[in-house]
Amino acid sequence: MIGWLTVAVVGAIALTQAVGWAGTTIIAIVQSLTPYLAMTLVPVVLVALWRRQLLLVATACAIGFGVAVLATPLVVPGLQPAAAADSTGLRVAALNLWYENPDIGAVANMLATVDADVIVFSEFTRAHQSTLQASSLADDYPHRIERSGRGATGIAVWSVNPMRIGDALETFNDSLDVTVAGPDGGVRIAAMHMPTPIIDFDAWRTDLATAAQIGRTTDEPTLLIGDLNSSYWHPDFRRLLDAGFVDANAAAGSGFSTSWPTDWWIPPFVRLDHALTTGGLVSTDIDDFDIPGSDHRGLIVTVAPAP
Repeated sequence: MIGWLTVAVVGAIALTQAVGWAGTTIIAIVQSLTPYLAMTLVPVVLVALWRRQLLLVATACAIGFGVAVLATPLVVPGLQPAAAADSTGLRVAALNLWYENPDIGAVANMLATVDADVIVFSEFTRAHQSTLQASSLADDYPHRIERSGRGATGIAVWSVNPMRIGDALETFNDSLDVTVAGPDGGVRIAAMHMPTPIIDFDAWRTDLATAAQIGRTTDEPTLLIGDLNSSYWHPDFRRLLDAGFVDANAAAGSGFSTSWPTDWWIPPFVRLDHALTTGGLVSTDIDDFDIPGSDHRGLIVTVAPAP
């Protein structure tokens, strides 16, 4: 009975993945746990084999195979073009500060060591703005576009090099669409912070659709980066990839890496923070880093033009 119940639950979630449906908040939350749910099929198969329940074995294996096929791009990522041979690369860091973070001074000290050309801050409050601007880090990033806000709504982009702001993106939280002058030419950076599907499910899906529209329409070297509050296991996130974006973590072979949460007793179990490239821009390196006082890990990605 327990075996069939497990198969039914995992099978139902696998079915939502197969048809690309995340129609409710609960479904979206459970979808983010798809690989862990699929792992529960292993003991089901072993026990069913021992008890010679072959129909249960076959059903569980079929569902597990379906999840494995879905996960293939994380294991065997599609090839992206190599960066132009004479390119230098632009290093972009992104971090969710957490709006109640009391350790922003420590964050500033940490960021001084990551050697980024651009820093994208989400959950950027007025208190964070005041502390960061008073730190020595601000001297290294003279070009700043900031939208400080209440709670988790604020966002900012700091750059070593000049940048200009583009048209406003209509999103739930503040977003910034900027073009940064890099060593290999201008790079469009769409800095976004989606709401969680728990806070506003419809706005979450709308913001992901807005991001997908960027992928379908841009012909500029573009980096979409930030806390997208979605994972590969959400069909709406995979539509970003279908729209022309390449996930930098998947391209680097770290598609199963995680970034949230970092403030629980359990290790991070899902990646919500992403760097996606399109428009002839490719990622050449990506890594995570710890953020003092935050509930997310930050990421730093190097991007360069393709030949």
